Amino acid sequence: MSPQEYATAFRVLAATARHPENIGQVFEERILPRLPKQPALLDVGAGSGKVAERLAPHFDLLTLLEPNREQIAGFSHGKAKVLIEPFERFHAPEQYELVLCSHVLYHVPLSDWGGFIDRLLTFVRPGGYCLIVMAAARGPTYQLCRDFTETQLFSEQLIATVQQKRLPHEVIPTMSGFFTKTFEEMYTLCRFFVLEGCYTAAQLAAMSEDEVRELDEKLRAHTERSRGADGMYRLEQDEDLLIIPKP
Repeated sequence: MSPQEYATAFRVLAATARHPENIGQVFEERILPRLPKQPALLDVGAGSGKVAERLAPHFDLLTLLEPNREQIAGFSHGKAKVLIEPFERFHAPEQYELVLCSHVLYHVPLSDWGGFIDRLLTFVRPGGYCLIVMAAARGPTYQLCRDFTETQLFSEQLIATVQQKRLPHEVIPTMSGFFTKTFEEMYTLCRFFVLEGCYTAAQLAAMSEDEVRELDEKLRAHTERSRGADGMYRLEQDEDLLIIPKP
């Protein structure tokens, strides 16, 4: 994908995704009543900062980790400290009442998930919570990706990992999604999900012209099917919010 296509995909994701509101609602109903006053938040892989912005009124301090400087460039908040670095390089003596990790584990090898979750929990204060969010293996976005690969990671693998570690947890299913006014914007978003999530760079480079053409035709068909009666393009995404308490 070109830099312009990435910019379009990130803009649509940041502007239309419903998961910040879903996370905010689940946090307010399930976690906030159990937290002390003036809690602190660590947002691992904060993206554009939309989720942290939604949660900010409930926290005294926010720390955002985001390795992509361009994604977080538009975020600013008086309570927030923004660090341009990946979680693997983050070292701090502080702990937090809530450690949030939203839509990050896709970029971590499955074999490393156990250690990644353990490290998240080291930053949670006793009595606090870790909240991990991932797309689920159901719904339209899942069907889009399944049309191109059967190996993409979803929340089901996360839940299995947490169960294997015998960690107490609660799973909250939610429905998120994205919308655009134009075919080209939704097509670019579908390309982003498929090219970034379903193929490696080596697989894409090895494709023949016919294979590239077939991939493009399937993407355009998915995009056209997302058009509603009102002319808007919508792609729904089932998501699971997994809450892990730290005793």
